[in-house]
Order: sequence, then structure tokens, then C-alpha cells
Amino acid sequence: MQPEKQRRIGIMVTSLMGAGTEKTILTLAEALVREGALVDLYILRDHRDYTPQTGVNCIWLKTSSNREARARLKQSIAEKGEDYYDLFVISNAKYYPVVPVANKVCSVHITPTAWITDGPRWKFWSRARKIRNLRKKFASRPVIALSGGIRNDLINNLKVHPEDVRKIVNPFDLEAIRSAAEVDGDLPEGRYIVSIASLNVRKRHADTIRALGRMKDKEVSLVLVGRGKDESNLRALVKDLGLQERVIFWGWDGNPYRLLKNAALSVLASEAEGSPRALIESLLVGTPAVATDCPSGPSEILIDELSPFLVPVGDVGALTLAMDRALLDYPEIPTWIEERFDSAEVARRYLELLEEDAASDR
Repeated sequence: MQPEKQRRIGIMVTSLMGAGTEKTILTLAEALVREGALVDLYILRDHRDYTPQTGVNCIWLKTSSNREARARLKQSIAEKGEDYYDLFVISNAKYYPVVPVANKVCSVHITPTAWITDGPRWKFWSRARKIRNLRKKFASRPVIALSGGIRNDLINNLKVHPEDVRKIVNPFDLEAIRSAAEVDGDLPEGRYIVSIASLNVRKRHADTIRALGRMKDKEVSLVLVGRGKDESNLRALVKDLGLQERVIFWGWDGNPYRLLKNAALSVLASEAEGSPRALIESLLVGTPAVATDCPSGPSEILIDELSPFLVPVGDVGALTLAMDRALLDYPEIPTWIEERFDSAEVARRYLELLEEDAASDR
């Protein structure tokens, strides 16, 4: 009997900056290596917040524009030949046409139409045009959706054929997360709530800050972990509300897991997500979590006994009540969370795509 062929997987990611998509792609690459695949990770921009584990072959293209990225990505892969990779995963659909690989898929990490900005009334036509552009972007392409909400958006709003969309959830390296959560490091003083997300308007940190000011517990502090363009506005809001002693702008942290593990509560007040890593990671380390019912992801995670901690987007009153309640009494976190998001299981789901492709060729 001949030995089983070792699978070659190519993956493309824009950078390794400290954000959710990048962490998801890197975790997938590492999990595929542990499952015995040979993985080439093509990284377009030279931004390195994350360090890949041994075994992932990083190909740094170091490009500075989309045009250059398309050209160098195409050239670098073409040198290996169309059939070199058994599967190529593309984390940004706009690069799909330039990847010269027979078996390739788009990995969609956000709910596409939820991120469209309407603009002023006289520009309402632009939303329709953006929808049309998104439909062209995903038309007749195999797609991996990281949540049911993303899948529904692709099918219902962008008219992607259901048979072209496969739902495969975010991968999480459970052992690495729990190990990192136990590592010694700086921690805020006293009891604190943590919110791990980029400091941009769509994450609605302003709602969390306002909710903090309304909470019954006036001693608990809020730690914002991340960086972004909205930081100056958020600092001004904190000052206006007189919460300077209770809100900590922590900045970027390479190991947010110890902050999660030691927090009394985590909060995600976002108005749009795909499959929110910070929410899932909070539950994986045993920390209660409150989130908004945004498109998409949180409503697929905070279900059953956790559903009271899912609140409407922008409802600061409901967010306040959920935060107060979570600090006093939070249900036991269900074990299906870790079973569903285990990176080993997710990697196997990707490898199953190869078996399905082989079966369709027979």
C-alpha cells in the first residue's frame, strides 16, 4: 500500500497585524500543519504582530499597494504551477481572480452587507451599487463562511448559490489559549471588565463606556484592549463623563488571554461582526461575556442559558442591565463551545474539502 500523499495547502492573508481575520488565518495554518499538511502562508504586507508557529512556511511578499500585491501574488504562485497546491484559501475575495490555482476558495470573515455605509440621502444609490459590486465579487466562487449569519448574507443578499457556500467556523487553539491565559504579566488593579476590539466606531466602545457609567457597581473599571482611529474621541467621552479613573486604554497586547482570564466580564458592543473571536475566547477561558445582537455571530454563540446576555445594538440601557446581571450571576459556560471551535476539528473540515473535490473528479 502506497503511503498517503501529504497535502499541500496555500493560504493568503493581507498581513499578520493584530486583528481577528489575521489571527483566524494564522490559527488555521498552524492547525493544518498539525494535521500533517504542508502549508505555505502568503502574506502581502510586512506587518508582524503575530509570530507563526514552527512548520508554517511564511512567504512575505512585502507589497505596498493592491496592484503590486496582485502582481506579486500571482507571479509567486504561478512559479509553482497550477496544480502545485491541493487547496488554496484566500482571505480576501478581491484576490481570488489572480490566484492561479485550480482548487481555491474564498474565506469570508465578515458579514459583507453589514459593513456597507449608506452615506447621505442623495447618495442612497451608492448602496445599491455596492451590493452589485459585492455580488460580482462572490459570484460563482466557492466560499467558506465563518458563521451562519455570513452564509445567510451571501445567499440571501448577494445571491451566491447555496451549493457554493460552506460554513466552517473560526478555529481556536484551545491548548495555546489556556496556556497563554496562565502566563504572568501586567494586569489592571482591582476588579475590571475587558473589551478586546479595535478602537473604531463600528465596535461601539462609546456604548460600553456609557454603560459603565450607569452600572450599579461604581468600583469596577473598564479596560479597552486595542488601538484605532477612534481613540481620541473615546478619551474625550471618558473625560466628559468623568470616568477617567475607571477607564483604562490598555493598547495592543500580544497576549490578551491573561487579561480575559482575570477579568470579571468581557463586553463586545459591536454593530457588525463575522464570527467574533474575542467573544468566543472569553467563554473558552471561563470568563462571562455580554455582546450585542449584531450581524453576525453573537446570536449563534450566546444561546439558550446565555441568551439573556445578548442585547440590541446601540441599546445602552439593555447593555447596562446585562453587564450588571453578568457580574452578579452568570450561567455555567456550556462545553459545546470548545468542542465546536477546536482548531483540530476545523482543520479537518478544510481537509474534507479535498476529499469532496477528489470524489467529484471520479
